[in-house]
Amino acid sequence: MKTKQIIYLCIALISSSMMNAQRFSETLSETMNFPGNSTDNLLVVYNIDGSIEVEGYNGSTVEITVDKEIKGNNQRQLEQGKSEVSMKTASNGNIIYVYLDSPYSEFNVETGRFNHRGSWNGTTYSHTLNYKIRVPKNTNVELSTVNRGNINVKNIDAQDITVKNINGGIKLENVAGKTYVDALNKNISISYSKVPTADSVYKSLNGDIDITVPSGLNADVSFKSLNGDIYTNLETKSSSKTSSKVSKKGNKRGTRYKLDKRTQFQIGNGGVRMDFDLLNGDVTIKG
Repeated sequence: MKTKQIIYLCIALISSSMMNAQRFSETLSETMNFPGNSTDNLLVVYNIDGSIEVEGYNGSTVEITVDKEIKGNNQRQLEQGKSEVSMKTASNGNIIYVYLDSPYSEFNVETGRFNHRGSWNGTTYSHTLNYKIRVPKNTNVELSTVNRGNINVKNIDAQDITVKNINGGIKLENVAGKTYVDALNKNISISYSKVPTADSVYKSLNGDIDITVPSGLNADVSFKSLNGDIYTNLETKSSSKTSSKVSKKGNKRGTRYKLDKRTQFQIGNGGVRMDFDLLNGDVTIKG
């Protein structure tokens, strides 16, 4: 009976805490402009908790919307979070910065460096900033977040696309440009609108990577994974540098490359480098 009483007391305490939790939400927006229509224009977004969505369109302005949510255990904590956490923007030449503004964050507009040290003083409120941003289609992007959200990029045709996410996924849809993606614990999905022509890097620790390309890809593929495989339904040629064993067993995903160390092979006639670095995930490259 005593055990049941303890359980009931714990449930009551949890329920009471949930009922007393306070929430606040608002939508912030801002419109910015690059100094000109340059292919060097760059949007940089530094987020910590929340998602990032960026879409290219046939316009000339950068349209920023962020849904801000604060949670606190009581009204005092809620008011503290409301006043301390927000979105900030800055520009330096042809670079537009969008970043988290909080007592635990530092940003230097001259160097473009952003640092976040966490709420080390025991602050008990939490925050989420979910970004939705529209940019001119040829805008280069550099996006990063850590918790509570994915990063999605759509309809970008640029020189460089850099996306980093720690605990969420990455999805690039209908994009073109040199690509660097790193999703530590989730999957990466990329569909290219044009055949890649610049060397690119794809990294994940515990997720899979799925790449879709138009016909005509000529690439030198480098792949390393401790516990994963790479698959492709495209025409391949073995490289003299590879130590992998190729087995064809009718897998619908394509030719299966099983390896112990790094392997290299060509798609088509070879050319642009596509480097994959994983620990536990698989890679699929398909047309």
